[in-house]
Amino acid sequence: MNMFGNLGKMGEMIKQAKAMKDAMGKVKREGEADGVRVTVNGEMDILEIKIPPEVSSARAAGLVKEAANKALRSAKVEAAKLMQGLTGGMSLPGM
Repeated sequence: MNMFGNLGKMGEMIKQAKAMKDAMGKVKREGEADGVRVTVNGEMDILEIKIPPEVSSARAAGLVKEAANKALRSAKVEAAKLMQGLTGGMSLPGM
């Protein structure tokens, strides 16, 4: 294959990578622990934390951690499904 054919493949891979990143940012998952809710996206960014007023400050940190971990695990599962769909089932290292 010539150099220009490889450039075409590279361009397509860049488009696919951008599509994956955009799709991952749209994934939103929520974790909950005793009323504390944490929302994350597919890029593993925390988008929102809600702590109800009845949760004591002594318990809040542990509940936030628990809810965040639940949300992150759920987002990872959803992101993996999405990636598999976008890559046609091809496994990518580190994903």
